[in-house]
Amino acid sequence: MSARDDQHRRDDELLARVHRLPREIEPPADLWRDIAAALSPAAAPRAIGGPDRAWGFGPGFLAWRAHPALAAALVLAIGASLWLHVRNRPGWRMEATAGAPVLAASTIATDASSTARLAVGHIGDVDVGPGSRVRLLAAGRLEHRLALDVGTIRARISAPPRLFVVETPSATAVDLGCQYTLAVDPRGGSLIHVTVGWVELNGASATSVVPFNMSAYSRPGGAPGTPFADHADDSLKAALYRFDFERGGEKALRVVLAAAKAPDAITLWHLLERTEGTARTLVYRRLAALVPPPGGVSEAGVLRLRDRDLLAWWDALPGSPGTLPWWQRLAVRLSAWLGVL
Repeated sequence: MSARDDQHRRDDELLARVHRLPREIEPPADLWRDIAAALSPAAAPRAIGGPDRAWGFGPGFLAWRAHPALAAALVLAIGASLWLHVRNRPGWRMEATAGAPVLAASTIATDASSTARLAVGHIGDVDVGPGSRVRLLAAGRLEHRLALDVGTIRARISAPPRLFVVETPSATAVDLGCQYTLAVDPRGGSLIHVTVGWVELNGASATSVVPFNMSAYSRPGGAPGTPFADHADDSLKAALYRFDFERGGEKALRVVLAAAKAPDAITLWHLLERTEGTARTLVYRRLAALVPPPGGVSEAGVLRLRDRDLLAWWDALPGSPGTLPWWQRLAVRLSAWLGVL
């Protein structure tokens, strides 16, 4: 078996580990429809632009748009609880959920038949899968930090951004208020899959922001991989992997661009910073065709990677935090705290 085939086999194993983890915390698909109907029949969500354009939280939050006063009251009421809840939270607490996981010298180790649950103060918990090793690095008022050396975890965090951090051999995952799974193979390669909220992946030379319903690979010593949507075309995913990790270059990039659809806009936005010259121009034109840049964003500014233009476009992309009004984004985070999500 070649080294490339061996790496692909390990990646398939990582993906399988992620998808085998329990998903019982996910809300029903019609949760927000029921809430909207309870608030007002007129507030029931409707489809936006057809099935290929039903991104992110948009349809589910039409109820909040119809009731801004309710959202504001929720923000104020939960805000006080949030402060009281966070400032005196305790540290780590572990319980065995199967078999006999070992906790020694701030390290949790599970074998093939054991699992554990780790309470992260009062801000959430982490399920540790079989065959994993997790080190507890810090537990304080400003940050909870652990390291996943190998294996799989599922994190459920309801807290302000950047309070929970997970180090891996290939990237550091900074929680922005979310739920995600993270798997690390024996050589340090990792795969993250975000189910709620957003995660920032920091690597040796770049950063990736992975929104809900997207994933990203990482490899030791390099930049985190480009995020890709769960339902992206298989040809896009394969070509993106070649571009990120196998020196696929412009040939692989052209396959990505040809397969990209509007829900892949966040993938293309990340590729702007990972390309140059003619290749960056190709990425710009395809992204502009899928999601036109907002007013004030110029092609010249984007091609020069001017922060103002890149961030303004990012805020307009489907699935980015910027597509929600500020009070909706805050309501999402605070309502998650009380288990609404």
